[in-house]
Amino acid sequence: MSGEPQPHDVSTWPPINPLANRTADANRIMEDSMKMHENQKRFEQLNLQRHKEMTSDTEKLLALANQLKTAADKNSKDLLSMESVREAEQIEKLAHNVRQKMKASVSN
Repeated sequence: MSGEPQPHDVSTWPPINPLANRTADANRIMEDSMKMHENQKRFEQLNLQRHKEMTSDTEKLLALANQLKTAADKNSKDLLSMESVREAEQIEKLAHNVRQKMKASVSN
């Protein structure tokens, strides 16, 4: 027994990575705080960009809807042009995009 290393003998343990499970010191706390602040700023920028895109898409959606209504008012009730159908498809896509952007809020 005396020749065998004992389990509590620390000298026989493999070396530990110094970066693993570091204790929190002032520098690490400051680094973590800065990362959290940077992430918060990035989230705010992404939300602002999403809001701008949503506003722009909504304006396009409104313009297309007004164009489609004007075209529908000019034509007879039973006749739709291919351009009107394409405009309706664009409206549908834009509405879907706006809805997705409304759902997808970037937050921490």
